[in-house]
Amino acid sequence: MQPALVPDDVVRLLEDRGLAVVAAVGTDGAWWVAHPAAGCAGEPLEVQVVRVPADDDLRARAARLRGAAHPHLAAVRDVVPLDAGRVAVVVAHVPGPTLAALRAARPPLSNGEAVTVAVPVAQALGALHAAGLTHAAVAADRVVVRPDGFPVLVDVRGVLAGSGTPDGDVRRLVATVLGVLPPVEAQLAADLPELDRLRGALEEVARRPSPRAQDVVEAAFAAAHPQAVQVPDPDALAGAQVALAAGRALPRASARTPPSRRARRPRARRGRLVVVLTAGLVLAAGGTLAAARVAGAPDDGPSAAPTAAAPTPTDPARGGGAPTPQPADRAAEDPVAAAAVDLTRRRAQALADASSAGLADVHVAGSPALARDVALLERLAGARSQGLVVHVAEVVRAGETTDGDTVVAVRSSVGAHARVAPSGERTSVPAGEERTVELVLRSTPDGWRVWDVRAPDAPS
Repeated sequence: MQPALVPDDVVRLLEDRGLAVVAAVGTDGAWWVAHPAAGCAGEPLEVQVVRVPADDDLRARAARLRGAAHPHLAAVRDVVPLDAGRVAVVVAHVPGPTLAALRAARPPLSNGEAVTVAVPVAQALGALHAAGLTHAAVAADRVVVRPDGFPVLVDVRGVLAGSGTPDGDVRRLVATVLGVLPPVEAQLAADLPELDRLRGALEEVARRPSPRAQDVVEAAFAAAHPQAVQVPDPDALAGAQVALAAGRALPRASARTPPSRRARRPRARRGRLVVVLTAGLVLAAGGTLAAARVAGAPDDGPSAAPTAAAPTPTDPARGGGAPTPQPADRAAEDPVAAAAVDLTRRRAQALADASSAGLADVHVAGSPALARDVALLERLAGARSQGLVVHVAEVVRAGETTDGDTVVAVRSSVGAHARVAPSGERTSVPAGEERTVELVLRSTPDGWRVWDVRAPDAPS
């Protein structure tokens, strides 16, 4: 990782311990993984930086945090004041994917697997609460699942900030666990009451006036028997992370937005556009091949765009009809359509080539999307994707944000490809399922660029 991306006081802190940063965690520029430097012994550590005064309250919380040791909570090694009102908390590095990455690489967790995640994390929260502390940041990207299926709550910055509440921690945990279970509509369609038992039990806990961590433990054990969490192999996880970054995809089972939610999207102020890439975006060592067809539809056309396989018949109830495919050069006639095709192609190519310069040419400088993609490249540590095919089925203009940016819904899938490690070792990655995301495009002096990539129906 480039030293310039790591603050000087963090570099000095690590050098004093014989460590060097190897990767960033997250996108906020305040969390790094460090390994022993050449010739130095020691364990891998993580440095998490939080802006909080180094006063007596902080020292008291830090002492209680170190005393609240729990096997499912990242082990705190040190708490060190930094410059400019910041504090670094040094914790033991926990290897493995986050719960969010694990969920993106595989189907939803079973009830038994969810119990195996929920109960230990709830017990870790209980240890914090018993020490008079709160976590304030329980989420799927803050829980790491070790290769043996052992879950650990890793981000402890909120503990030092003292910004949460015990019942807030419990409700966040419930929301996190519900998010990795099969969606409600899938459970209803299966018509198997036992599938809904854990969801119902956890929702009942969250509705209580002051839910406790122990309530989650009791409800989970009463609803299902624990089962080992099935962790995909590292190559499948790496492939899933590339696919997520290429489209910021939703979890597999919830990729299709229910009609009732789709109807709540803001209507476009201009004509709706559908871009169909018939040959996909082929990312190979020899370069990029792209073939596109562009179709226009009137403002009063159907709210659901047609699939790439075949046009959708006219819907009398909604008005409008199926778009008529046009030649690829028609994409240049509308800047949004051209941007949707071009930026999707260039972003996928940059990620496949592990090119930070390519990403900088796709995103708005300082944007959330650029920060996430750069962080992803650092985590991949030089690994590349060869033969990656991003099949974009549709690109539909979905409205504007409150900042005036243009929102474009993109439905796509990633084909089978090869992961190539820096050593040259190749691993096959299977094709992914179709997913829908929204690109937030911003007009800049250099043309359209990506400001953010988000799940459909995310707040504007």
